[in-house]
Amino acid sequence: MRARLSALARAHTLTLTKTSDASRSSEQPTKIHALIRTILLPFDVEDESSRVEISGPDIVVAGNSVTSLAMLLHEFAANAAKYGALSSPSGRIAIECRDEGEQFVLVWSEDGGPAVSQTHVEGFGTLLGQVTVRSQLGGEITRLWMPQGLTIRLAVAKDRLSA
Repeated sequence: MRARLSALARAHTLTLTKTSDASRSSEQPTKIHALIRTILLPFDVEDESSRVEISGPDIVVAGNSVTSLAMLLHEFAANAAKYGALSSPSGRIAIECRDEGEQFVLVWSEDGGPAVSQTHVEGFGTLLGQVTVRSQLGGEITRLWMPQGLTIRLAVAKDRLSA
């Protein structure tokens, strides 16, 4: 738990730049790949080879969208560690970033975890994530439970990522 909270704190730190006055700091944008790696670090420490692959455009994220994305990614990772690919030593996650015109799309694909159940109950984290994506990021989130693992498609308005 401590490592996971530290990851969220490091994600927040990515957005702050120190000024010459130590009592002040100002927000700065960060890149999506750095944010993903920061959030997943506590979940991806099995051995020297990473079980997480990140590909695609490394776009800039700024403002409140950093916090929203950090919380969503943390929810994805926590669920993968409890129920999905990261709960199994052979599990892997592929995260593909895509630039699709007015939208930025992140596809989270799990593989090698326990068999996925056909029944699913949406928990509080899932519902909160859907509201966050719609209201703060102007997008949508879909989940597809396949036998090999969960695939999540997160599509957000690119103009909301820099606000």
